[in-house]
Amino acid sequence: MNKEEFDFRQELEQMRQDYAALKERFDKQQIINEQLMEKTFKADVSLLSFDKNSGIIACALGIPVIIILSIIKKQEWWFPTLATLYCLTFLWANLWMHKNLSKDTLYAEDVLSATKKVKRFKQQYQRYIYISYITAVILVGLYTPTVYHSWNSPEQGAVMVVLLWVIVASMFIWGFFYYKRLMKACDSILNRLQVKEDDLSTNRNMKITLT
Repeated sequence: MNKEEFDFRQELEQMRQDYAALKERFDKQQIINEQLMEKTFKADVSLLSFDKNSGIIACALGIPVIIILSIIKKQEWWFPTLATLYCLTFLWANLWMHKNLSKDTLYAEDVLSATKKVKRFKQQYQRYIYISYITAVILVGLYTPTVYHSWNSPEQGAVMVVLLWVIVASMFIWGFFYYKRLMKACDSILNRLQVKEDDLSTNRNMKITLT
């Protein structure tokens, strides 16, 4: 073996080693990226579950507070009745939207079915927020004169009315940003499902598996 052939084989072996090292680094980075994407996917799905649970908690706390305050202020029965019906109606709507969108059912679906469910939830939630906000404004608007007249002086009544609408506005602003976050989570889930659908195009019925 002459020197040139020996040098060539050494260079070839070095190239093989460099390629193997580069491939190993790439594979490790790919695994890390996939793990990060799975964690993001799980976090987005968890937000959907949190939305359902927070609706239950809000109604469980809100209804007694409304009734107790109405009794303390000796207000007419119509507002606590309407407010309770409002909470129960939108609680039912919230549970109905989430009924097929829990972690267990979503992970057990094939990609196409899961995509349809998330898209349907997103459309329903948009209408849900729109209607609930309009209804809340109407209800609070009807309640405003009662708040104004339930205090000893017009000044106190005016202050409480302003406070009431500040609270409502704050809740609406918080709700808007929460709504945007939830819609972003839905889009993220749909994008992730689209990636899986592309990867699994040869087997449309494979299950969504998260590790």
